[in-house]
Amino acid sequence: RAEAKEIFSGRCTPCHGQTGAGDGAASASLSPKPRNFQDAAWQKEVSDEHIEKIIKFGGAAVGRAPMMPANPDLASKDATVAALREYIRTLGK
Repeated sequence: RAEAKEIFSGRCTPCHGQTGAGDGAASASLSPKPRNFQDAAWQKEVSDEHIEKIIKFGGAAVGRAPMMPANPDLASKDATVAALREYIRTLGK
């Protein structure tokens, strides 16, 4: 979980923001805007598998924005990816 929080802070925060609201510093220049993880409707509709797939393989892998990069270094780190997904889920509460 510590590694997951570090990854979120370093890789996800620039676009998704510290609180996951999709308002990171880099988000202003992106279209479409980054996902708002605080969105309760999205949290209800998205599966854990979808979240983990987009973390590992990026937006294009799930038919979403290709600007969401893949994280190939996490492909074999299932526990870290699961912890990232769990953290993203906490942002919707």
